[in-house]
Amino acid sequence: KDQARIPRQCGAYLRRLCRGQVFCLMALAGAAKLMLHWKSPEDLIFSFTWEHQMLFSMAAGHWIVSFWEDLQCRSFLAGGLDNKALPGVRDPAQLLLKGYLLHHAAAAVGYLALLHCQRISAVGSLGLLFELPVLLLNRRELLRLLWQRRWAERSAIRDHWRFVYIFFLTSRGGAFALYAYALAWWQQQLATLDTMETCLLHSMAIVFALLNYAYLSILDAWSRQDAAAAVLPELEEEDFENLDIGIHPEAPILREVDMEELASKEGLWLAIDGIVYDLTLFQKQHPGGVDVLRSCAGRDATAEFQSCPASKLPLASICRYQVGPLRLQPKEYRIFEHKEEEQRMQRLLVALISSLVLAAVVMMAFANQAVETRLIKESASYGELLLPGSLLSTLVGVLSVLLPMRQKLGGSQCRAAGGWKAHAIALLLLVNHLLLPAALQSSWPTDAAPHGLELSSVALLLLEIILAPAMTPPVLPILLCLGSWYYRGVTASDCITPGVYIPWRKAMAFAMNLVLLTRLAQTRPAAARHGLALSALYGGAVTGCLIFTWPHATGLVSPWQIAGLLVASATSLLVHCAVLDVAIQCSSRFATRWVAFFMAVLSFCTVGLSSFRWLALLGLFHHLLDLARHNRVRMDQVAAAQRFQHLDWHVIGAQALWDSSKVSILGFIWRTTVCSLQHVITALIPNGLQVYACEVPVPNFGEKVAMGLAAQYVPPEARGKAKKPNFFVCNVGQILESCLPDMQHTMNTLVDVWDEFHEPKLPGLCANVVMVIPSSDQGLAKEINLSVWETGKDAFDWYVKSKGHKKALMQHTSGVLRTFGNLLASLEPKEAISYQDRCSSCARPIEASHGEVAPNVCGVCGQRAFR
Repeated sequence: KDQARIPRQCGAYLRRLCRGQVFCLMALAGAAKLMLHWKSPEDLIFSFTWEHQMLFSMAAGHWIVSFWEDLQCRSFLAGGLDNKALPGVRDPAQLLLKGYLLHHAAAAVGYLALLHCQRISAVGSLGLLFELPVLLLNRRELLRLLWQRRWAERSAIRDHWRFVYIFFLTSRGGAFALYAYALAWWQQQLATLDTMETCLLHSMAIVFALLNYAYLSILDAWSRQDAAAAVLPELEEEDFENLDIGIHPEAPILREVDMEELASKEGLWLAIDGIVYDLTLFQKQHPGGVDVLRSCAGRDATAEFQSCPASKLPLASICRYQVGPLRLQPKEYRIFEHKEEEQRMQRLLVALISSLVLAAVVMMAFANQAVETRLIKESASYGELLLPGSLLSTLVGVLSVLLPMRQKLGGSQCRAAGGWKAHAIALLLLVNHLLLPAALQSSWPTDAAPHGLELSSVALLLLEIILAPAMTPPVLPILLCLGSWYYRGVTASDCITPGVYIPWRKAMAFAMNLVLLTRLAQTRPAAARHGLALSALYGGAVTGCLIFTWPHATGLVSPWQIAGLLVASATSLLVHCAVLDVAIQCSSRFATRWVAFFMAVLSFCTVGLSSFRWLALLGLFHHLLDLARHNRVRMDQVAAAQRFQHLDWHVIGAQALWDSSKVSILGFIWRTTVCSLQHVITALIPNGLQVYACEVPVPNFGEKVAMGLAAQYVPPEARGKAKKPNFFVCNVGQILESCLPDMQHTMNTLVDVWDEFHEPKLPGLCANVVMVIPSSDQGLAKEINLSVWETGKDAFDWYVKSKGHKKALMQHTSGVLRTFGNLLASLEPKEAISYQDRCSSCARPIEASHGEVAPNVCGVCGQRAFR
């Protein structure tokens, strides 16, 4: 029967799901078998048995077949997402198709490369473990297509997605954590890998880390869609019969509109009560005439609307013409209310960090190849690095002309000519290719002493501290860094020795060059584009002089060296464009600090945290906290001066991204620790009692605000629009905090009352909410009970017949409750209640006449309402 309801074209997709489930089970069993043999780092890197060959061959074949299958059933890949589920994505199926094809190609190539090199088997084993959440995702698709009623249960959906996120973070996040741990602690074993194996290890880790990060947004969209679908009512044919006007299924979802867009639109756009309307099609139907509307076009028309008689009509009658809320300039910083700046900052930083990670991997492989082929020497001098640096600069300039990256640099800010600053940037790029390798190769004498990456990051941060005197000097981070160096064998007397000050001088030279480069790009954005192209001219001139002056200087004798130079130059162009783009769109200080933090983290990942290196990492983290704290204080000061609208966007975006990241990470820790512990505590305390931990952070209302707990009960027959609330009963009770027996008696009576509410034949009850505030600044515990009924007679009948209510009255009048006092109020509306709902798709309000229940269908797009 279920099969008969399935469209024929869905068969290929179902076969894909079933075959995928079989592969997932085999992959997980194989991964468990392989990981049981892990006893030392050598087992993860060098072990390669017939079991690895069989499982990796199976995986390569699976991803090749999946590539073909996804092309056959591309229309089903969205998993139920429509064109409004993902912001800015009109076709989720097409987006997922591209993402899946990229993933399948990378996975197939990766497993074939592992079969070829027969080392670093842990990469393939962890790739098999990646299938753990896929088991549940395939199960979701099968339930959604075959057993929709079973999938519509809220508890099943909630449990499903909780396990999906647990499996996702455990398997895929754990794999990346193992990769970071290997970079920090298994340097000796990783050093034995050749260039191809090193590139394969890092590229697989980085590519799939980025894909997993991007896939989280898809998981979030699926989970939100499933949660919403579980509470949405089923639509009947009669729901569509009551619609008076046509439905437009492609009606756009509501979005924010700023004042600039409102003023620049050619149609008849105006704002009323903070909502923007496009009344271009409505102007001829306007009872006041077209001229009245045109006089208000492109601005806020709230005052004009309220002054006319039509203001008494509900605005929901013209909701089909809504565009969205009017985005006014914020006057202060509020967490979670600066999404546009946060998303823009997130895109910028993802591009920067991705390019930096790619550059680190490629440059490491290029440096190893250059040393092996004697293009450069270990611990080379500036003279020996001049030829490779000039060649890189030349190729960077040539590629910047051929590739589109340079044209996107700085966005619309780069229009004018660069002037002399373009030539200065070109020279600084040439010098940067010379100073960076020299700084990274330098290190202090002892093994535990800082190396080039750490020295360069400290030099960059120190320069920015000197150049930003408005900020309080970070004394504690500096002391932690100096303490780390002291315990690692660097004393004050060593600072005058050549082995210490020469590497420090190289790091400072690189830092000053990068700071000057980003500041020139910030002051003259157009110069950055022209400077990248001009670097080919200056780099080529230096290269030509070196070749003609010293013919023996060139070591380019093999195609591998030329290919390595081309890849390294393309990566260098990518990372320079990313850094300069951040400097142009944000600030030079912001760009250089992010480069410094990345270099520091990369340094600790490559050498570990032993020998008191953790002190330097602690100082780095404390400095990051200082910067965030200084940024927040600065925003509060600007808001107090009523100049918040003049604040740079990146200041707001950085703070918003920092706050949301902290909430996500710490919230996950809270849910996995304390919220999980509440079930253990509840199981141990006496029956009838439980503890509760809120799963999400709540606003801080101030020190004088008492916090408590609220509980809600809605009878099943009252859910949706089955009942109309028209009578309200509010009961407020107060008890001394020190009188524990009164609190216990009151809670027991409350349980009896709620048991009566659960009776299926109880007439008239719409909902009941109880709030318990255990402590307040008045020294009183409070209980607030709000019950909602269809009529006052229903409420009166229940209060007369209720045994729980009679028990409460007896305790109150007989003196059982020695400190309890209460206020009982009945509330009845003087006019008919106006019911309003909202569309689950386009977010427009759905409103009916006073006293009537709002319809279940949106009159604009025809989708379901929430209730």
